[in-house]
Amino acid sequence: MAVFGNKMLPFGGAVVDDRFIFSVKTDNAGTSGTNQFTIPTTGTGYLYDIETSDGQIILGNTGNKTITFPSAGTYTIYISGNFPQNYFNNTGDKLKILNLSNLGIYGLGSADQTRAFNGCSNMIISATDSGHFGSVTDFQSAFQGCSSLTSFPFIDTSSGTNFNGCWNGCNSLLSFPLLDTSNGIDFTACWILCSSLTSFPLLNTSSGTTFTQTWAFCSLLNSFPLLDVSSGTIFQQTWLNCSSLTSFPLLDTSSGTNFSSCWSNTSVNIFPANFFDSNIATNYSVAFLSTNLSQTSIDNILVSLDVNGLSGGTFRQSGGSAPSITGTNAIDSLRAKSWTIIVTGGY
Repeated sequence: MAVFGNKMLPFGGAVVDDRFIFSVKTDNAGTSGTNQFTIPTTGTGYLYDIETSDGQIILGNTGNKTITFPSAGTYTIYISGNFPQNYFNNTGDKLKILNLSNLGIYGLGSADQTRAFNGCSNMIISATDSGHFGSVTDFQSAFQGCSSLTSFPFIDTSSGTNFNGCWNGCNSLLSFPLLDTSNGIDFTACWILCSSLTSFPLLNTSSGTTFTQTWAFCSLLNSFPLLDVSSGTIFQQTWLNCSSLTSFPLLDTSSGTNFSSCWSNTSVNIFPANFFDSNIATNYSVAFLSTNLSQTSIDNILVSLDVNGLSGGTFRQSGGSAPSITGTNAIDSLRAKSWTIIVTGGY
């Protein structure tokens, strides 16, 4: 393999650029001057060189660096060396970054991408390479508020355990890749407000324990896959305000202890039988408010809670159909086990 500067040229193959390349518009709002851009860093591990499209070469940088350009405008920045993480943290020059066109060495040696591009609402990612995310465990709020993203690259998230808020507010995302989230534990608000997604891939969420608001306000989501959420304990507001969701799969939520507002303000009409047969939770007082449950579905839920056999629970339904005699028989049985039941129709 021949090496030319920062470009790797496989014999007989295409040039592969290992630089981290992105463009900026200096006169967008930010904390640096209208002809400047500040590269934000955090912690240690940096030793990077900068080239710019106007011909500047700035060597040996170990932390934040403000680049001054000859005039306000749009420029491309090329970074080589060791650059583990940007750290915009919803501040600084977050609105000046426009496009990540090549990930290259970005993330090499990093275990943490917390708030890396948080608030970069003008940024898109056109890069087709995958960067170096394979050792990253913490993706908390890494791309939160990146509201111009319409797609996301296939990066290595296989070591990730914390995805809290990672794509929160990415409301222009039209699709999401089949990333490896098999080690993910915390998915709190991970895709909340991704309001342009209409479907979701069959990700591996089998290690996940916390699903608070994970898909809340995904208002165009009209189907949901049979994800493995069997380790999940917290399902508070998980699908809240998924207003286009009309049916729901038979997920294993048997470890769940909190279902507060879980399916509230959805259009769920079809809900499977036997869903709660093995659940350990007893509080469903606000789990199904303002839904569109069919008579069969509300019957399914009530019968499943009754079959479960737990005592002293609470269940409340608003919206949708009243139960049939099948459901009211289940209500009688549940009340005999000290359940408090409120359903459409007032039985």
